[in-house]
Amino acid sequence: MGIYSITDSAMAGLNIAQAGILSTSQNVAGTTVEGYSRRNANVIMDSLAPNSLMHNGSSFAVEGFTRHYSSLIGGQLLTQQSKSSYSDTLVKFTSSIDSLVADKSTGLNTALSKFFNAMGMYAADPTNRAMAGAITGTANAVAQSVKGMSELMTQINADARTSLVETVAQVNTILPALANINQKIVDGNSPGVSAPSADLLDERDRLLSQLQKLVGGQSLINSDGTATQLVAGMPLVERSLANKVTINSDQEHIALTFNLQNGPTKGILQTVQSLDGGQAGALLKLSNDFVPSIEKRLDVIALSLVKVANGAAQTVDAAGKPVEGIASNLSIFGFKVGANTFSNLGSNDISGRIPVIESELDMLNLYSSLSNAISTNSLVQTGTDAGVFTEVTSVTAAKGLSGTFTLTDMGSGQIKLSNSAGSKSQILSLADSVVQGSQTLDFSQFGIVVELGNLSANISAVASLSDIDVDVRFPSAPATIKQTISAIQIDTNVQAGDYTFEDLGDGQLKLTGLGKSQTINLGVGTNSGLSLNFYDLGIELILTGTGDGIGETAADIAAYFDGQTLKLDDAIDTKEAIASALDDQTITVSGISDQVAYYGLKASNFISVAPANFASYFNGNSPGTPYISSEAANRVQRMSTIFGSAVSNMVNDVGVQVATWKNGQKADSVVLANLKAQRDSVSGVNLDEEAANLLKYQQLYTASTKVLQAGNQMFSTLLSIMN
Repeated sequence: MGIYSITDSAMAGLNIAQAGILSTSQNVAGTTVEGYSRRNANVIMDSLAPNSLMHNGSSFAVEGFTRHYSSLIGGQLLTQQSKSSYSDTLVKFTSSIDSLVADKSTGLNTALSKFFNAMGMYAADPTNRAMAGAITGTANAVAQSVKGMSELMTQINADARTSLVETVAQVNTILPALANINQKIVDGNSPGVSAPSADLLDERDRLLSQLQKLVGGQSLINSDGTATQLVAGMPLVERSLANKVTINSDQEHIALTFNLQNGPTKGILQTVQSLDGGQAGALLKLSNDFVPSIEKRLDVIALSLVKVANGAAQTVDAAGKPVEGIASNLSIFGFKVGANTFSNLGSNDISGRIPVIESELDMLNLYSSLSNAISTNSLVQTGTDAGVFTEVTSVTAAKGLSGTFTLTDMGSGQIKLSNSAGSKSQILSLADSVVQGSQTLDFSQFGIVVELGNLSANISAVASLSDIDVDVRFPSAPATIKQTISAIQIDTNVQAGDYTFEDLGDGQLKLTGLGKSQTINLGVGTNSGLSLNFYDLGIELILTGTGDGIGETAADIAAYFDGQTLKLDDAIDTKEAIASALDDQTITVSGISDQVAYYGLKASNFISVAPANFASYFNGNSPGTPYISSEAANRVQRMSTIFGSAVSNMVNDVGVQVATWKNGQKADSVVLANLKAQRDSVSGVNLDEEAANLLKYQQLYTASTKVLQAGNQMFSTLLSIMN
């Protein structure tokens, strides 16, 4: 063996030992990092003895480091993380309603059963005040139960929408981070490099894992090591290009804003997407499907209770059935909408629109007729008055509402909405103060909401010529000048007041007002369309030339404005001005006339109006004539089976749905745990194994240093002999 080969072999051993110790230390430190993939140093045979006669030995070298990773398991794990996050979120947000449904002592079914039993006992002795009092007590319990369940659904919906906003914000933080990692991977793919940095690949997979938990979708690993994240086939991240996720205006979908970097400018394109995985998909499922379905069924129960219970005190026909359109003499349940309570079933009350409920089929038909409100921008004209720049941004009407409605200014900030026949109307008193932004006019009795916009507390963004306290053509202008003002642009921060022009000579024009001034140079010539931009004051005037004489000198233009005053009036956003601005405006709503609008008659507004004074159950002095006869009470009691079935079905459906999600969560958890175990078997770090490797590399390091020491001693001995 040549002397030189001893040194080479020892140095190779040192390099291998150092690489091994480095990879081992990284693996040990990586045990605390989520998604870390185990690495090891790759050793290759660098050279051999050329023949059996030359005992130069063999040499070894470190080729690089291997990242232990399975693409198959990694892809399955990412997909399963989306499913597990989806089911976890559903179970987390519905745990409260699951406990409420499971509580038989305080459930809606129990409260309804007690109410109908009270009606049955009352039927046996309708003159008994104690029996009448039992109706009030049980009715209060029913209302509390319906209201409580409705409030719980509202809270779930609100929490889901809040979490959705937070989820989208997290996604929009991760997307550019992933795009940045992709770019670093591309930059690291230089010639001679067999694979990108393992640290970059681990970070890429961690970001993909977070995206799967948040929005689901499909994660693709490209041939160059970069990642593409898709949702419904649309890319959230495409290599180094990151798009943006927003919540659509309907709060029912997400919108993807594409960042197209083709050409000198960025293009923007929006498309609406639904999600079926991840945390965001679960939140949309709750707020778009689960909660609205339960709320709609609660609405049907509340409407039916008002119709059946309050109908017991209505005038009956020859067949003993309540006469439709006649107000009830006594109300048990009702709806509190704003300051109004609707309960008497009369033709002049919204509750009078509720159809007859005598069977389970009637409740199903009522369920089918209910739907969300529809929007229509059908205000004939918006109009402005007294400096109020009021515009109607939207008109929302209840489903099925149709006809023409007129707005009338009644004075003192009151506005009336009337139908075309003039048979119905509602007067709304506007608030004393109107803040900047939109104002809602809520005509609940008609099922119409009018949204007003652009109620500025300052000067309007665009002032008209009427804001100038001078003639359109200034009287001091020379006869040859035909300039007029075509538009005035006013910044919204400009204060109202008088602004005066002054000719300073040499084509300079000065505008002064409210302690501020600005001087501009008009230039040598003036053409039609000239803008006089007083930026410091927030005022711009655009001039238009008419007839001859266009192109006067700067001195002529300055003289033209000299001594004139621009008077800016403050916007008057009082309740009187808003009512005046909307006076005589009409709203046309197109709907299906045979459908019934129940605007505001929802479970969230359901209340008990049963009299606390039990004498109110009777007409006249005690005992008096009962408003609810024995026959009517029996008629209500017979409906207990129908209501019990409707509530039981709802409760069972909620229970089954939540149980299904819980079972799905358990199954997803097991699958996720198995996939993580499989990944750990390939990519995970075994501390015992790393300890053994560390000992091996330490021994190799020690042996290599001893070989170097032996070689050094040999050289020293040879040199001593030669000397």
